Amino acid sequence: MSVAPGSVWLDARGTQSALHGERGIARYVAGHTEALVRLYPELIGTIGLDAAASIPPSLEPLAGSDLFAWHRRTRPPGGRVPGIYHVMSPFEMTVGFDDIWPAWLRRSEARLVVTLHDLIPLVLYDDYVRAWGSYGTVWMARLGLIRSAHQVVTNSENTARDAIERLGIPEERVTAIHSGVSSHHSSMVASREQAEAILRDTLPKIRPGFLLYVGGDDKRKNLDGILRAYALLPERVRAAHQLVIAFRVGPVRKLELMVVARSLGIRTRELVLTGFVTDLQLAALYRACELFVFPSLYEGAGLPVLEAMSCGAPVAASNTTSIPELLGDPDGTFDPSEP
Repeated sequence: MSVAPGSVWLDARGTQSALHGERGIARYVAGHTEALVRLYPELIGTIGLDAAASIPPSLEPLAGSDLFAWHRRTRPPGGRVPGIYHVMSPFEMTVGFDDIWPAWLRRSEARLVVTLHDLIPLVLYDDYVRAWGSYGTVWMARLGLIRSAHQVVTNSENTARDAIERLGIPEERVTAIHSGVSSHHSSMVASREQAEAILRDTLPKIRPGFLLYVGGDDKRKNLDGILRAYALLPERVRAAHQLVIAFRVGPVRKLELMVVARSLGIRTRELVLTGFVTDLQLAALYRACELFVFPSLYEGAGLPVLEAMSCGAPVAASNTTSIPELLGDPDGTFDPSEP
């Protein structure tokens, strides 16, 4: 089909999500938006955002483009139905169903495109949808939006297969565009020396030669597995290579992790739980680590793997789901179920 100039609406409200906090999906949506505007400036007519939330820092480079508009559920933008309406993060639970897929859109001739980042809650149903209760029912309702899309784009072949096999979407309506990463982190810290200087000033417990894990604390992230694996290393190796775990963690959970580590024989000085880190600190961690380890059991893509590699970090990661697509080297993968 031909696309008229300025007829593509990008629903980029995923960048404003407090849940993502400028990481993960929010970061990906921002990078995807910026790239589409850069590559196809004549086609992108509007970047739709939530008027009740501020424009996130990740989209500030586009602030002078006059592309931003506020989403309205009752009428199309500017009274004109776009040719293509692209929902870039369909599972934003803070955005109501009639907001994410408004009635005017369902009745229109607009072509609906959806970016599907993963189907993890469906694949791991008991750990997510069933455990979520009524929230899980709301999540499942969004699958109707995915199935109704004229085109579903995924950021991995693995998620494309999930869409075809688990949602019954015809193969010709699913396109794997693969995942990408911006230069956001790699441009912040240019060298290992600069990275180590930043860490000495802001995270002084970290010593050079450390192993790094960045991610969340979901069961599928396999944090228990990385602790057990690290505990099996010889003491001389652990002494030379701390394990640094970097993500937001509350005081109770931090204490639990320290107790588990101690029970496995990991000494206090061998493990650093940083808690929340700034983007600058994260860039320094990626740039300075001896090895980035990603032991996840299931990923729609695995953006931290790409972020680490973009900063020059050597990576060892799981051989499951989409992760080998990103890493590209089977010698750098391992069975995450075997510490």
